[in-house]
This record gives sequence, structure tokens and C-alpha cells, in this order.
Amino acid sequence: MNVGFVTHYYDREEGTGGYAVELVERLAAEHRVTLYAAGVRTPPPAGVAVVAVPAMTRRAYTTILSFPRAFAAVRRRHDVVHAQGWVTDDADVVTSHIVLAAWRRAARDHGVRPPLGERLLGGWVARKERTLLRRARWVIAPSRRAADDIRRTAGRDTGIEVIPHGCDRAVVPTPRQEARRRCGVPDQVFLAAYIGDARKGLDIAVAALAHAADVHLLALSGSDPAPLHRLARDLGVAGRFAWAPPGVTAADVFGATDIVALPTIYDTFGMVVGEALALGIPVITSDRSGAAELIEHGTSGLVVPPEPVAAAAALTQLAQDAGLRRRLADAGREVAARYTWDACARLTAGVYERMRHA
Repeated sequence: MNVGFVTHYYDREEGTGGYAVELVERLAAEHRVTLYAAGVRTPPPAGVAVVAVPAMTRRAYTTILSFPRAFAAVRRRHDVVHAQGWVTDDADVVTSHIVLAAWRRAARDHGVRPPLGERLLGGWVARKERTLLRRARWVIAPSRRAADDIRRTAGRDTGIEVIPHGCDRAVVPTPRQEARRRCGVPDQVFLAAYIGDARKGLDIAVAALAHAADVHLLALSGSDPAPLHRLARDLGVAGRFAWAPPGVTAADVFGATDIVALPTIYDTFGMVVGEALALGIPVITSDRSGAAELIEHGTSGLVVPPEPVAAAAALTQLAQDAGLRRRLADAGREVAARYTWDACARLTAGVYERMRHA
């Protein structure tokens, strides 16, 4: 099958970009794949044709806005065009990594101030995304929560396939002593890690420190650290909150931490949760995360409402109970073993086949 796979960036270190890497590597073993991207930061497999999409990539929103027309200018003919979100107005299959209307509602309800580009154009982009989700022949949702959001916001009831992301990304944690040195974390502290967009719930994790005196928190994020440092100072927890130094990677943070804490206000999945499960790192996440659907609360992780007191109770429980941490780690590995990228790619290829023969 001739597959056109379309993504803003092909990059193992990013969320959507990492999904693209994992799927293209596997799909290319069975199909003829053409990769369309504005930036290729991870080498694609041999035999994959790469077409550079001449989008304007100076800022996030210029990439988002310019990409569909730029892709249209270089698009070739394919049996299946698989889009990663709104990267085109016309695709056969769309993986919905974010349901923008649902995210905007969650952010508004949580008091998250969007950046200028999103304030000015986010509603328009959400409408364009909604139109694509209606038009596509199939939509892949990473979780039941995402599928429900698509039904509610796009008014689509059929042709939605729930395919969870894989949990077995090739992250090899840095050895603990070296990881803590790189992260600037003392050896003796109990450390929780938050990895990802700060807007999704880092303020909740920081506020939880005020009720969890035994816990330190390390953030690895591309977001602006200043508001979180101000919050930590205002709450009197600045000595237990740190931002990962420049050059620190997810492998370093996974190696340094005792647990992962992501009390997110919104996530269609949450690949960091899956990675932590696979690595045997106990996880706290929220019931607004799609990845929480893989977890049995108290057995393979802790699932809490996205608010500071509940997050603090979970942090304290894990800090004080080494036996529980071991049980969650063991059960988390078992869960992750059932959700692999091989399975994700196989189910995705099955969608292609059903689409072609429908």
C-alpha cells in the first residue's frame, strides 16, 4: 500500500513527532511510505521517501497556519493519506493527538491564559480541525476520552477507532547517580517528575507540594518557567521545586526520579505516562488523561482528580510506602507490555485496509 504520512515534525523527542517515528518505522516494513514534514530531526528508515513541506516554522502558530497550504503544494497521490491532526483539509485517516475544542475548554475552565496566537486564531483553527474530523474517512483516537471528545465537538458518531499509543518507546534511563548529578537533585530526596507542557497541570503539581512535605518536584518542559517559580515562592515550596537544567533529557529525568506525577487537566493520551509504566516508574496521573484508561487505580498506578489536595495525598502515599511503589512498578510494566508500538502500528494498518475495502 502507498501511504502518505503527514506530520509537522518527525522527531523522536516530541509527542506527535515521536508517534510519527514509531509508526513510520513499523509501517515502512510492509508498505511504501512517503513522509511529509516541515522538519525531520530523526533519521527515517531506509526506503521511506521524504518530502519537505515548505511551511513557515518560525513560531508554533505560523507552522500550524501555513502547513496545510504548503503540504497541498507538494502532495503526491497515495492510497492512504494519514494526517497527524490538522495538517491538511483533506485526509483519509486522521490521528487526533489533541481535540482542540476540548483542550480550549479545559484550559479556560482551569484559568490557563493561552498565548497570543491561540487567543487570536485558536477558535478558527479549532473549526478547521473539526471540519477535518468530520470529513476524514476514519479517525484514530488514542483513548475513549478522546473519542468522546470527537463525538461531542465534531458531531461524528461513526468511523472512530480507539488505538492507544504504544508504551515501549526506546528510552534508556540514565543511571541514577549520574542522572541526579545532571538534574541537580540531591541523592537523598524523594523526587517526583513532571514532563511536558506546563499548562496541562504543572501548577497543580507545584501547589501539591504545599501539602506533601516529604516530596521534591522536578519539571522538564519547554514552557516558560517563571510563573511556576513565582507560584512555588508564593506557596513557600521553592526549595523543593526545580526546573531541569539546559541539556537535561527525558532519559536523565526518568533516571533521576522516584515517581512520575502528571495531574493533567487534559490529555488525549499522555505518552510520558506510558513510558513511565514501561520503565517501572510509579505513576500518578489524573482522570482527565487518556492513558489513565490503561491504569487500575491502586494496582498499576494512582489516578486522581486534577487538583492539588488529591495530588498531594497521592504524592505523600507513594513517598511513605516503598512497598506500594514496588507493586505499582511491577504492575505498570505488565500493563505497558500489553500496549506496544507494534500493536499500535498493526491496528493502524488495519484501519488502512478497512478504509480501502469499504
